[in-house]
Amino acid sequence: MRRAAIDYRMQRRAVLADVRSGLRSPADVCDAHPDLLRAAIHIGTPTTDDCPMCHDETLTQVTYVFERKGSTRSPGGRAVPREALARQLERFGELTAYAVEVCRRCHWHHLVESYQLVARDEDVNAG
Repeated sequence: MRRAAIDYRMQRRAVLADVRSGLRSPADVCDAHPDLLRAAIHIGTPTTDDCPMCHDETLTQVTYVFERKGSTRSPGGRAVPREALARQLERFGELTAYAVEVCRRCHWHHLVESYQLVARDEDVNAG
């Protein structure tokens, strides 16, 4: 179950407005890390949205998950296929997920949303 979602579309619009007005260069926002690009190619989820920078490619969404604070496992996150989120939740318990949109052509990337993933019974017990 998803909860505590944060949507970053307003921030995305502000970044794009800065590029259009010349306050930022396209190079400032089209600098996706090679690991993010690899994740987009191999495990990303295709979208139907065109890239807002190059308009030549549809965006791919990459989801990263992080375990809750205090976990004894590695504190780093990992990219996972979207269809594997339920399995990750079952295996590791409560997770924080971050969805990032990526253009594999021009390397635009932006955080789309973040949210908590909790098991249904955890959510019921919390209330």
